[in-house]
Amino acid sequence: MRRVIAALLATLLALAGVPRADASNYWPYVTAGNNAEAAGDLRTAVANWEKALPLIKGSGEYNMCGVYAQKIARARDQWGDLDGAIRYYQAEIECWEKADAKEGTSKREDWMRWDRMRLEQIIPRLEVFVAQPTAGVKPRNLAKHEPAFGVLIGGTVDRDPAIENNLSAVRWVYGKPYGIVMIYDEVGRDYINAAREVLDSGLPLQIAWQPTRGLHSVTESAVRAYARALREYGRPVYLRFANEMNGSWVPWYGNPELYEEKFRLVARIMREEAPNVAMVWAPNYVGADYMQYYPGDEWVDWVGVSAYHDAHFLADMSQSDMMNGLYYQGQKANPLDKFKEIYATFADRKPIMIAETGYNYGNNTPASRAAGLRVYDSSQWAADTVRYVYAYLPMIYPRIKMVGHFNVEDTVDKQEYLMSRNRTLLNAVREAIASEWYLSSLSQVPESHWLPAEQAVLPDKARLASYVWLGDRGLGRVECRLDGRLLATSYKVPYEVEIDFTRITGQHTFTVQAYDKSGKLAAEVSYSLRSLAGSGQKSARLLKPAQGVNNAQAPGPEQVQTWRRVPVIYDGVTLLPFLTPA
Repeated sequence: MRRVIAALLATLLALAGVPRADASNYWPYVTAGNNAEAAGDLRTAVANWEKALPLIKGSGEYNMCGVYAQKIARARDQWGDLDGAIRYYQAEIECWEKADAKEGTSKREDWMRWDRMRLEQIIPRLEVFVAQPTAGVKPRNLAKHEPAFGVLIGGTVDRDPAIENNLSAVRWVYGKPYGIVMIYDEVGRDYINAAREVLDSGLPLQIAWQPTRGLHSVTESAVRAYARALREYGRPVYLRFANEMNGSWVPWYGNPELYEEKFRLVARIMREEAPNVAMVWAPNYVGADYMQYYPGDEWVDWVGVSAYHDAHFLADMSQSDMMNGLYYQGQKANPLDKFKEIYATFADRKPIMIAETGYNYGNNTPASRAAGLRVYDSSQWAADTVRYVYAYLPMIYPRIKMVGHFNVEDTVDKQEYLMSRNRTLLNAVREAIASEWYLSSLSQVPESHWLPAEQAVLPDKARLASYVWLGDRGLGRVECRLDGRLLATSYKVPYEVEIDFTRITGQHTFTVQAYDKSGKLAAEVSYSLRSLAGSGQKSARLLKPAQGVNNAQAPGPEQVQTWRRVPVIYDGVTLLPFLTPA
């Protein structure tokens, strides 16, 4: 009877595209696990599948290995065993990648898509940064109207009821003046469609210039007429032509070849007619593949992205964690991950702007009510998210150089974003952009910038910060230790501390530890701290990773870093190369 059952199971798995190995010693565990699952006893099922999995993998049955690793990972994730879930999500991905390689296909990528993103959500991340002075540092290859350091901050003013084009009110409402004003304009006008108060202010403009009648309306005469208006304005203009072109909700979507042709036309004419204009290519972070719309480096000055932070995908509380995760939305997603792909693609050669953004604090809107959606209040989540994003942009994405807030009252959106209407969010925004990193003019320069600890020189009194993401574990505190002795503790992002290294000489072990909200150690990184003697009375120290990134949990693919050697220059002298993340 047992052979009959095994044969039936083998037949079923073969029909599902899972070949059976010669070595069948995993079958008793697979059978017991499947029977337990059918009986509703998932814990017994998992216990048996875990015994079967190394045997399945060892037999080369990589597709079957991926199937059962996924079952185990999702079960452990459901139980809140994040460490176990990490191990088995990794096993699933490894097995299915091997299965695809063996067959010369990529069909399993769709099977793994959510699991890859879930793995990103739950793997702890910890990176250490050191503040360095900007004085004397001259970044190379700056683009047109790109600040050397910092982020130009701004937003819409025409439909923000707290502002209503009164730019003097911006400081009172948001805590500091805007460095840019966001405008939406249509192709076909020969003037800038903005209030006289805005134009008289002379502030840089970020203009979404939209061909609402389609790309065929973008003719040479229409472009030249608008270019003359921009030239007459005379101040810096960031022209976001036909933005979100990869989204089916805009009429200029769907013809990448024509889009590229029109973008190049606009860029060429602006360079001829309006040298104060920087061309911005700005897709949405979700939608069709944006690279098919890219007109080429020679035509693009800045790369932008529209990225909103929503408590629930499409303002719908019934959306699954899987659907939220696929769009980097919801309570479990890392909000910084929205920018990682476009930043990794372009930041080495183009400045990046978050051209349009908002933080969703609720859905009590006519559109939401008309859709019959359950109303929610996510004010505290929005406030925490804005603090997190703006605390870490200077460290994780130092070449993001502009942020534009979409503060509009009368929209058809289901989500609420208007910052001035929600006191909890507004207070968080004021606190977040108070940092010197967020600029009110192109002439401002922050006194300091952040470098990864591996690339920085530690002065006698050093400011350190820690980028921490702990996923479902929740953020707690960060501790800094020297040879095990506690030096400093911080309890809120970006976990900034000041440490006096004046009397510390010789070689030591410097450790940074991140604890989750329950007080459990979730991640740590250790460095070899080495003192250096400089000229005169100067002294400094370098941090060399002791073992790469050491995590208190099982290391994931983002924690097992590769390192490259780079020279460190101190006091004009090139020192021996130290390791830094590749």
